[in-house]
Amino acid sequence: MVHQVSFLFNPNRCLGCRACQMACAVNHDLPPGVFLRKVVCVEFVKETHLVKYYLSSSCNHCENPECFRLCPQRAYRKRRDGIVVYDAGKCNGCGTCTRSCPFGAPMVNPVTGKVIKCDLCFDRLEEGESPFCVNACPVYALKLFDTEASEGLDHKLIRSLPGVPRIQITHPAVRYLPLEYGKQFGLSIDCKEGDEY
Repeated sequence: MVHQVSFLFNPNRCLGCRACQMACAVNHDLPPGVFLRKVVCVEFVKETHLVKYYLSSSCNHCENPECFRLCPQRAYRKRRDGIVVYDAGKCNGCGTCTRSCPFGAPMVNPVTGKVIKCDLCFDRLEEGESPFCVNACPVYALKLFDTEASEGLDHKLIRSLPGVPRIQITHPAVRYLPLEYGKQFGLSIDCKEGDEY
């Protein structure tokens, strides 16, 4: 099995509080309104029931990333642990990666004119710390997933959630616990499809 570090998300625990989103933005000194991680409300119909849950997402550190493949400046690289990182020094702000990513993970920083994206806080990982977003989650809905340290667990996880497009080409490395219908913690308030909290 190829070594891969990524995120593990439990949709049954997420409160929609945006603590992960804000921790990422604050600790990476992002401009107002720019987020490398976003929390949205997803809704879809299952049989005759409307199902809603919160989704916290960022760069999926894909096994076959389109940003890496299509960047004309070769500003992207994939580390041995599977984390997709980006070199701002090589970026000319052309936006090819922002248009090619099916998840909209890379985005142009309006201040610098260059692309920014989640790098899974790899510098913190190397110091034995968790990413800022993972540390901020008050209900442990967001965790770190490592294929080398998660043997026996991977077969219980899924690569996509109902209501979220399944992308076969890039093979996102993010993993999800299966949705348990009617058991989501964070839906005591009504949310509309696509709302950000």
